[in-house]
Amino acid sequence: MLLSTAAVVIFCLLPIAAFCQTVTVTSPVTNQTYKFSDPATAQTAADLQGAIGSAETAAKALSADALTEKPGVSTEENNYAKSEALKNDYAVSLSAFNTNDVVPYNKDMANYTASGTKFSDLLAKHNKAVLANNALAAKDRKAATVAALNKEKTQIDTWAAQLSKWKDKLDAAKAKLDIKNAALQKQQQKYETSEQASTNKLKTSKAKLKNIADQLTVCSTYAAKCRSLLVSKFSDSAADTGYFSSPAYKTAIADLSASIEKLKAY
Repeated sequence: MLLSTAAVVIFCLLPIAAFCQTVTVTSPVTNQTYKFSDPATAQTAADLQGAIGSAETAAKALSADALTEKPGVSTEENNYAKSEALKNDYAVSLSAFNTNDVVPYNKDMANYTASGTKFSDLLAKHNKAVLANNALAAKDRKAATVAALNKEKTQIDTWAAQLSKWKDKLDAAKAKLDIKNAALQKQQQKYETSEQASTNKLKTSKAKLKNIADQLTVCSTYAAKCRSLLVSKFSDSAADTGYFSSPAYKTAIADLSASIEKLKAY
């Protein structure tokens, strides 16, 4: 049967404690596979002692594999912290851009639009008055009205010129806004790419460490079953002084649990 590199397979439908048939664990770091025989088939106490030794060997290797993953975790945590610093820099830059550039531009554009609307209303009114005056017979046209319309035309022409210059100013400001916005988008993309890359690697490391923790539990439970059979089948009640009762194993489990807890956000 083919096993995935992150699999823990128990070849039976009974509770794990029964351990029918063989048990296979595979390191998610090195892909090294360890197979344990069915302890129920042991013929001698030495067979069970050997089975315990196999489980201890696998557990020591898995614990060592967990240690090899830690430097990479530290590196990616640092990289993630750097990406968060870039994210903060982006937030500051974006806020400054909005305050110092976008808000003044939008205010100026709103004033320009309001002025343009008033200009259009006046122009329409003026043109209507000119047409009405021109429709009169020459004898009915009043000099004062013509003079007022001509004065108004001068004011309209001046206003139109001011609006044109205002529009040029707004166009220049918009061009600068576009350049700054493009730079901000690159800044955003940089931190997002860095953040995502670190997050993905940390998620992978967490999955590996959790897998190692699960498989260490399988190894420990397997060894405990073997010791139970030593007592029940061979009356061997010697004290457990193996790896799974050692400070080294307890420290490895504690460190592994701490590493997984630290990565719970990913």
